[in-house]
Amino acid sequence: MNYQLVIENLNQFSEEELFYKEFYELKKAGQSVEEFLQKNQSKKEYLGYVLHPEDLENKRPEEEFFAPNRNTAIIKHPRYFPVFHHEHSFFEMIYVFSGKCIQHFSNKTIELSEGDLCIMAPDVTHAIEVFDNSLVLNILIRHSTFMDIFINTVRDKTQISMFFLNNIYAKKKMPYLLFHTGKDPVIQNYILDMHMEQMQPDEYSDRIICSIMTIFFTQLIRRHKKNLEVPECYRAKNSYENDLFNYIVNNYAETSLEEIAGHFHFSVPYCSKIIKEIAGCTFSELQENIRLQQSENYLLYTQLSVADISEKIGFKNPETFIRMFKRHRRITPSCFRKLNGIKEGISGS
Repeated sequence: MNYQLVIENLNQFSEEELFYKEFYELKKAGQSVEEFLQKNQSKKEYLGYVLHPEDLENKRPEEEFFAPNRNTAIIKHPRYFPVFHHEHSFFEMIYVFSGKCIQHFSNKTIELSEGDLCIMAPDVTHAIEVFDNSLVLNILIRHSTFMDIFINTVRDKTQISMFFLNNIYAKKKMPYLLFHTGKDPVIQNYILDMHMEQMQPDEYSDRIICSIMTIFFTQLIRRHKKNLEVPECYRAKNSYENDLFNYIVNNYAETSLEEIAGHFHFSVPYCSKIIKEIAGCTFSELQENIRLQQSENYLLYTQLSVADISEKIGFKNPETFIRMFKRHRRITPSCFRKLNGIKEGISGS
C-alpha cells in the first residue's frame, strides 16, 4: 500500500463520522433533529455521544485504546465528534495531517495548523475540536513502556527527552510540547509508516512500530528543534536543572548523591535540596523509582535473568532487588513476568 492510497483511505468519512457530521450540521442550521434521531434509533452509542457528551467518561482505561500486547496505537480522530474534556494515563500526540484543529486545555486554548504535532503528557485534561474535513491523527504511547521504546532518545540533552523524563519522574509536569513541522514529508511519512505497520496482525508489528517511533523522535528533534513551542511557565528556572536530571537518569545504576554533588560542584546538602525541588522526593527515592521502572522493562522485554537485571540496575545482591520490587509491586520479579506471559530468563530466580 503506497502513501497516497493510505491518505485517500484516511480522508474517507466513516459511518460514525457521517453520523456526527449530519447531526452537527442540523444543529448548526437550527433545524429540528427529531427526524434524524428517529431514523438512527439503532445507533445507540453514537446517539449517546451527541445527546449527552457530558456523560462521557473523562478517564477511560488503557485497554479501550490499545490492542492486547500493543505499546502504541495510531487512531484517526473522528471528525465532528462532540467536544468533551478528558485525560489519559498514557502519552498522546495530536498530529494535524491536513486542515486544522482546536486543542483545549484546562487553562489555555491553542489552534493547531497543518503539520503541527502536539505531544501531551499523561493526566493532562484536554479536548479536541475538529468540525470540518480536517484530518487529525492521535498517536498513543503506553506510559509503562516508555523507557523501553525511547531508551536511546532520552540519553540526549534535548527538550523532548526532558519532557518525557520529567513526566515520568519529576514533580514539575510539563503538559505539552508543540512542534511546528510545516507538514515536513519526512515526519509525515514516518507517521504513515507506523499507521500501515499497525495493519499487520503478526507478532512483529508492534516492535517494528516502536523502532520506527524511536527514529521518528530522533528525526523530529534533528529537523524541528528550532520549531518547538514550550509553555512559558514550564521552562527550567536554572540552566543546570535539565543537566542534573538527565545525569541522574543516565547514571542511576552506579551513581550516588555524593558523586552527583561532586560532578556538578555542589555541596551534598545543596545537591539534595535541588533534587528534591525537581523530583519532589529524595535522591534515594528517585533512584529507586528509576530502578523499578527500568527493571520492569527488562523483565517484560528481555530474557535476562533476575540476577542479571539486578546487576544492571545497580544491585550487587539479587535479594535486595527482589525485596525492593516486592515492596512496590507486591509480587516477586519472577511472578511479575509470569503474570505478563513472559518466559523466565535462563538463570532467573
